[in-house]
Amino acid sequence: MKKAIYLIWFVALVNTFCFAQKEKTFYKEAQIETADYDLIIVGAVSTPLETKFKIKIINKTASYLSYNPTESKFIINNAEYPVVNEKPLMIEPYKTESKVINLKGSGYNAVKNYSFVVGGIYKLSANLTVFTGDDFKLPPSANLVNVGPYTVTLDKLDKQTDKTTVKFVCVYNGDKTGLVYPMNISVKMPDGKEYATVKKEKTILLFKGQFEDFTVVWEKMPGGRANDMQLVDMFVKWNKAFNEADKEKMPESTFNLAIDEVKTNK
Repeated sequence: MKKAIYLIWFVALVNTFCFAQKEKTFYKEAQIETADYDLIIVGAVSTPLETKFKIKIINKTASYLSYNPTESKFIINNAEYPVVNEKPLMIEPYKTESKVINLKGSGYNAVKNYSFVVGGIYKLSANLTVFTGDDFKLPPSANLVNVGPYTVTLDKLDKQTDKTTVKFVCVYNGDKTGLVYPMNISVKMPDGKEYATVKKEKTILLFKGQFEDFTVVWEKMPGGRANDMQLVDMFVKWNKAFNEADKEKMPESTFNLAIDEVKTNK
């Protein structure tokens, strides 16, 4: 009887030792469905120095959704760890977006299961508040301007005859959701005409206190010397670039991630 007990104990000890020696621990795919969106976690893996996965958000509505990962958290061995240094994500109507989330630390490859609480998903109102602001002269008399709840700072300016490149940094100071469309920006030239930026920039999503940079570019203008960008003043028009949307916070969802024994023990 004692021999049998020792044998069981020895086998359990060997299994525990072997598991602890695994360089990587893989977890099963998990999915949560709601009326407005589906959440899917894929590629979840832990190493000695981190645990990470990709979260997919499938928008099932005609509204824009936003996801602020810093409102989410890991729960590992009854301890909570917030998500840090992750930028927000915007999901267009009926579209799917994904983001890799990771947590740095030690010994996560010894964790067989843990929870991830998805907080910070919002449904955005379709009715945007637009902030136009004053025109911004190039070259500027001051590098900073306020456009509604945004602070916009000129970071770099390269003004040549055949091409002008301007890099701005904007900070959103409001309490709702900031949406910036750099493609809406134009420049007014001495001929009285406005010219759109030729630089394709993605829509920027910002929450209170967050910032992002964007670049606008204009190439050689018609009109010869009268529109020589190196010689004349240019006036940046913000148009409908800076916006703000009301948001409705969605309920939190909790994933319980379990080890994929087959994949882990390959």
